[in-house]
Parts: sequence; structure tokens; C-alpha cells
Amino acid sequence: MRRAWALTGVLALTASAGAHHSTAHYREELREFEGEIAEVIWRNPHIGIVLRTTNASGGDEELWQMESNSTYNLQRAGITRDLLNVGDRVRVAGQPSTLEERAMLVTNLMLPSGTEIVLRRDMPPLWTGEAIGGREEWLAGRGVVDAAAENLGLFRVWSASEVRITKEDYPFTDTAIAGRSGWNTLDNFMTNCEGPGMPYLMTSPHPHQFARVGDDIELRVQFFDRVRTIHMAPAAEPATAPPSDLGYSVGRWEDNTLVVETSRIDFPYFDRIGTRQSENAQLIERFTLSDDQSRLGYHMTIVDPTVFTRPATMETTWIALGDDVSSYDCLVF
Repeated sequence: MRRAWALTGVLALTASAGAHHSTAHYREELREFEGEIAEVIWRNPHIGIVLRTTNASGGDEELWQMESNSTYNLQRAGITRDLLNVGDRVRVAGQPSTLEERAMLVTNLMLPSGTEIVLRRDMPPLWTGEAIGGREEWLAGRGVVDAAAENLGLFRVWSASEVRITKEDYPFTDTAIAGRSGWNTLDNFMTNCEGPGMPYLMTSPHPHQFARVGDDIELRVQFFDRVRTIHMAPAAEPATAPPSDLGYSVGRWEDNTLVVETSRIDFPYFDRIGTRQSENAQLIERFTLSDDQSRLGYHMTIVDPTVFTRPATMETTWIALGDDVSSYDCLVF
């Protein structure tokens, strides 16, 4: 269920107001204006800011609904809740929505102190030479821990090393591309805080943690508080397992690489733009630990002839930053 922001004479922001949605419907061009912060909602999947401003043509008061990034991504870049205060008059830049009136993906914000905040990791500062946030702070905000001394191997919390996935090769079929036409950018599993299934879950920049649970391995993903079980027993047999959105995963070790094969996936979407996948999708993941234990290479191969003309691949690298896997606590407003 999706609920829109509501205005009934005065600003009414409660637990039932607001919305999160895909960024696909925001314009590429930036718009800038000034206003007063009327409300800040610090939550996942994206924080919300309501800006009170005046209409340039008639001088009437307007309220703009703005969204930004997840709390983890903002905090990793040095942006904390205390920087945004109700009543502050700020300058903002962002990408207006093509579907919703007075809605914007805010990218940059100038505080009354003259400090600029870069709220999107792939944006540079707009008005100052230096700013809080942005790609560089996100990448270098915390150094890599001495993983070799800790000697935990795979079994620690891993964090994304890059802002975006390092390499993707998705050779979509024409049928898969055409099937996106029915995708609703404002009402889908992401906007409704329904946790994503495989393989989209593994594209998240949020922390991942490997833990031993008996003979098996548990993979805890902060993104939407998802938990995968990787069955390591030789007798693990996916054919008899009931289908699920995370599928059934069987793992084995090849030297310092954990190889995981996943099938029995009944999650309908490959991504967050409406590409549908079939129940016959087969995934092979390879998690390769570096010699100094500070980096974890990740490579996924997806075989699904309905969706791809040949096996698709995705790869990236995770690093040991000493993060925790905290509660994602997604809320629909």
C-alpha cells in the first residue's frame, strides 16, 4: 500500500504520511530554490524532508516533498540527523518528479551556516569547494580494519567498496524489456517496504554479514533486514525444497572461495525497474577472500533464458570497514 503526503490546511506529517519510490521518474535536470525545513523524517528506505517555500508567480506558500538516500548511506558519508533542523532556512537543488506535483529527489542542500551537504553520492558540490557528503566521503569515511590480525576470514561484516556495482553484463531479451511496461514506479515491492528477493538483494550497498550457524552459513543483509541460509551439508538437495523469494542456496568451498548455487526462486522481479524473471532462474555466486582478508570479491552468474540471451554476470568488491549490520527498519509513510 502506498500513502501520499497529505496537506489539510496545515502540514500534517504523521506515521501515515509520505512515500518512498524508485528514482526512475525524476528528471535529469536540477532545480534550485530556497525554503524553510518544515519536517525531517529520518528513516529507511529514503529519508524525507518537507520544505516550505513560496510560489514564484503568486507568492503563495507551497510544501515540497523531498527524498534523499538511506540512513546508512548518509551516515557513512558523514551526514547525520542533527545537521537538519526544523525551522532552518536552506537552499536546495534537486530533480523534480515527472509524476508527482511538488516532489523532488534532493541532491544538494546549503545550511544556514554556509555548509553544503551533498545528499547523493554521485553528485559533486554545487556551491562550495568543500562539502559534507558525496562520493569521496562515502568511500573514505572509515578506513579498512586490520582484518589479517583479526583473522575472521569470511565471517565478518562486509561493506561496499564502491558507490555502484563495479561491473554488470545483463544481455536482456526483447521479451524481458517489453515486460517492464506494466511496472508502477510509485507502487511496487520497494515503495511498499516489501523486502526484495534474489538476486536483486545482493546489489545493495548496505552491509552484509556471514555467520556460522551449525553446519550452515547465514548471510545477514542489512538491506530490508533479509537473512539467507546457505546449506553446506553434502546432502543438501534443492529439488525438494519449497520455492521462496530468496530461493534455496547450497554452498561449497573451493580453496578461499565460497561457491553458492541458488535455485527455487519465486521472486517475480530481477531488478527494481520491473524486469520479470522466471522461476527457472539459476544463480552461481563466488565469494573470494583476499590474502590479507580485507577484501571480498563477489561474482554472480545468472542463467535465465527467458530474461537473458546468454548468462548474465555481476561483480563487485566488499571491504572490511568494521561496520555493523543494524536494523533497516523500513517504513511506509
